[in-house]
Amino acid sequence: MSVTDNNFSSKPKQIAQASIQVLTKVFGSLNEVSLIVISDIKLAINIAENFKTCGLKNYNIFDESLERFLTKRGNSSFSSDNLANLLKDYDMIMIGDNSQSKLIESHTVKKILKKRKHKPIFFVDCGIPGNISMNIGKINNCFLFDLNDLEQLYSSWFQNIRTYEDTSKSLYDFELKSLMDSFFKKLDLNLEQKMVFEKRVNILLKSNEKEIKVILKNFLKTF
Repeated sequence: MSVTDNNFSSKPKQIAQASIQVLTKVFGSLNEVSLIVISDIKLAINIAENFKTCGLKNYNIFDESLERFLTKRGNSSFSSDNLANLLKDYDMIMIGDNSQSKLIESHTVKKILKKRKHKPIFFVDCGIPGNISMNIGKINNCFLFDLNDLEQLYSSWFQNIRTYEDTSKSLYDFELKSLMDSFFKKLDLNLEQKMVFEKRVNILLKSNEKEIKVILKNFLKTF
C-alpha cells in the first residue's frame, strides 16, 4: 500500500463501516467480537473511534507503538510467543506503526490461531507501508485488509447499499443460509465473492422467491 495519511484523512468512518461489514460476515454477531488497536499513527486511532458504539464485546485502544505496548506489559523481547500471548483473545486486531517494519509475520499468526483453537481472526494493517506480512492472508481463518482494501470495499459495497438492504431480507431462510454457508466453505470463496454471490441470489429471489428458493436448495444440496 503506497499511500499517505492524507488519502484517507477524511474517510475513517467509511473504513470503519467497511470493517464492520467484514466482521459481520466473519463472526456473525458484533457483540461477541473483541477489538484491540495498537498504533502510534493518528489515522488508525481516528478509525478506531468509530467502533465505540457499534456493540463490540470488548474495545481497547492503545495509542502507542507495538514495541512500547509489549515493553509496558513486561515483554522486553519482541518475540512471536509474546505477541501470540497478548493478542490471542482478540478477534479483530488493528496495527499501525511508524517504524514501517513488518511486525506481524505468518509464524506469529499461526501461533495465535493455535491458541484460539483456530477461531477466525481479522487483521487491519494501518501501516504505511504495511506492518503486517501479506502472506498471512493465505492462512485459513485469517482475514487481512489494509486501508486501501477497506476503502475500496466501502466504495463497492455501500454505493448500492439501499438495493442490497431491500433484497437481503430474502436470504433469511435458515435452511437456505446454512446451505449457502456450506457451499461457500467448500468452494473457499473470499468475502467479496460471497457478497457478490448473495447479491445475485437476492436479485433472483426478488423475481420469484418461492420457486427460486426450491431450485437453489436442491442445487446446493448436491455439494
